[in-house]
Amino acid sequence: QQSELNSFLWTIKRDPPSYFFGTIHVPYTRVWDFIPDNSKKAFQQSHIVYFELDLTDPYTISALTSCQLLPQGENLQDVLPRDIYRRLKRHLEYVKLMMPSWMTPDQRGKGLYADYLFNAIAGNWERKRPVWVMLMVNSLTEVDIKSRGVPVLDLYLAQEAERLRKRTGAVEKVEEQCHPLNGLNFSQV
Repeated sequence: QQSELNSFLWTIKRDPPSYFFGTIHVPYTRVWDFIPDNSKKAFQQSHIVYFELDLTDPYTISALTSCQLLPQGENLQDVLPRDIYRRLKRHLEYVKLMMPSWMTPDQRGKGLYADYLFNAIAGNWERKRPVWVMLMVNSLTEVDIKSRGVPVLDLYLAQEAERLRKRTGAVEKVEEQCHPLNGLNFSQV
């Protein structure tokens, strides 16, 4: 029942009210039906919406991509133990081989090709920092590949906010997310 769902919505009592809604970085179609009506109504009634990051801003996407890279001149092969690097390389070869069978007819119908999708996700992997490679590998599963092309909840809400001509903003900068992850040492990763 919609009325029994945990809304992850907090109300800040003021006039007009403000709301704080906790999101998750998964394709919105996986969670949309479980978001209670009160949360959807608060979003619809809002005039200004702030997100964790502005995922509609090309600078944000570019900065996220750049922050994942190792310092100039370094490659993943230089920082990973040889056995882990070889296992990773074999696993990525396996994923690339399997990706065509993991894709849905709908994805193919939209002109999405397995090689393009693999390169979009794993391209330049040998230049990425280990923590970002770990996150990338975790997203290279059949279930995740089948949902590629569907925006994550944050991006979906941002796109909806733009479509509805709401003012939008972000509460964090890329660096505020990037530096803590890049600060993890190898044993933590």
